[in-house]
Amino acid sequence: MSDLMVIKAAGSNYDIGYKVGRAAGPLIERALAGYRKDLPADGWKEPWELPAYYLEATREKFPHLVEELQGMADGSGIKFSDLFFLNALEEALDLKSFSACTAIGLADASGVWLGHNEDWYASDSEAVIAIWAQPVNKPAFISITAAPFLAAVGMNEAGLAQGVNSVDSTDNQEGIPRMFSARAVLEATSIKEACSLAAPCGRAGGYNHLLVHAGGELGNFETTAADADYMPAEKIIFHTNHYISKRLKPLAKKASEHSLTRYRRLKELENGIIDASDKPAALRQVLCDHENRPYSICRHVGEQSDNSATIFSVIFDLKNFRARVAVNNPCGNILKEIII
Repeated sequence: MSDLMVIKAAGSNYDIGYKVGRAAGPLIERALAGYRKDLPADGWKEPWELPAYYLEATREKFPHLVEELQGMADGSGIKFSDLFFLNALEEALDLKSFSACTAIGLADASGVWLGHNEDWYASDSEAVIAIWAQPVNKPAFISITAAPFLAAVGMNEAGLAQGVNSVDSTDNQEGIPRMFSARAVLEATSIKEACSLAAPCGRAGGYNHLLVHAGGELGNFETTAADADYMPAEKIIFHTNHYISKRLKPLAKKASEHSLTRYRRLKELENGIIDASDKPAALRQVLCDHENRPYSICRHVGEQSDNSATIFSVIFDLKNFRARVAVNNPCGNILKEIII
């Protein structure tokens, strides 16, 4: 298992970003080198620039998160424009048919959990970090991310956890990058508030936000640039990378075979997960699943033509505010507990 850098930061959003940037600066540099190598093949060459409206719209809605990213830039010595571009990468590439990430939420009388495999550029497995942050007047949170990116996949002390899945719709537009909405969700104290933060007016596109609360509520909140739909569930919820909302499907681009295959596999495993006596162990087994390779839940380097792989796997225990993380693939790697 690769070593996992755990960064503790408290204070203003700028302070948090600065501490993350200062600690993870070498990892951010390494990640940038990987993107300079990979992005030309995906159709984007430097300079890394987007129309000014992306930043203007983000600053208007989430000024404190722009400050957080500025702190990361100042702490790491990386240009703010480069970090902003990477945090708007899915907008820049218009998702490039990415089929990234698998998320599962579970709730029963014994606990509430969220499991997530982050599938992304394989080179970013060398830049995975854990952030424990205490913002001013906001819930403390734990997030696992790649060093150039804002926190998104995580849980907070208010009992909310979020898994993020890329989805692609036909109404994408210039506006607030998805990553900023996902980061904002970690400030929520309820699923209702999380949905509001995940779907700001003027957003560029949408994610699926798999949301779980320590009180037992769980559901998928699918968003596009102009619409959104929350789908509650009982006991278990999961998502891959295509829209499942009947209302949003007219806006959906064609689902990839990778996403459809993983979703069907989760449906096959659903009852076994619900009936398992050890829910975290059942979650880990699912996140390690290799059925239907190369379209498996645990994705390995070299299996896809897009340089993607599972770069980390995490299980959040909401009732005990604990996270267990494996860097790279969860199979064969130890789930390391984040100790605060």
